Amino acid sequence: MRSVPGNTDDKKQIGAVIPAAGMSSRMKAFKPLLPYRDSTVIECTVGAVLKAVPRAVVVLGNHADEVERVLKNRFGDNVNIVCNPDYRETDMLRSVQIGLQAVGECDGFLLLPGDMPAVGSDTLKALIEAFDGEHMVTFPSRNGRKGHPPLIAASLIPAIQSYRGDGGLRAILSDVPQKVIELSDRGITADLDTPEDYAAMLDDSAD
Repeated sequence: MRSVPGNTDDKKQIGAVIPAAGMSSRMKAFKPLLPYRDSTVIECTVGAVLKAVPRAVVVLGNHADEVERVLKNRFGDNVNIVCNPDYRETDMLRSVQIGLQAVGECDGFLLLPGDMPAVGSDTLKALIEAFDGEHMVTFPSRNGRKGHPPLIAASLIPAIQSYRGDGGLRAILSDVPQKVIELSDRGITADLDTPEDYAAMLDDSAD
């Protein structure tokens, strides 16, 4: 397996898929471009990923042109933009399936939703370091609660691509060998679905 410069471990070839196609209906505002820290939610999410892996696939839908412009201006060719044309009618699994078509050769991939800007790059590097090839998925955990992103073995990609049942990605991952690593990163369990979630995340980032 050839190595990729920039990976935490040169023996591991790790990709990344960032689904960010949703409607943001509960937020009552478009989540990816909400201000966060010194930029936006989506820029912080993608920026953390690119500190751990050399390239990331970002799946867009709602306001795709606007988000693509922001990401390309910030990250250039380090982001590969693809679109879910059916984002209004489909769930995140469909965006993941589209993203995996562009992820390329890898041993595994990080799957980080675009609305999780508080996840630290050290967390992503720790997941890559813990990825051992024996477990199909490696999760971060805080205080015993699993969070995002999972690092999923490439051997699961065919099953993800072909899945058409209920339960989405959770159903696919529930019955495969898992590894869980305990971390202190509050961002791995920080949801960003409502205005209250956003206010709480801004308060945390100011600490």
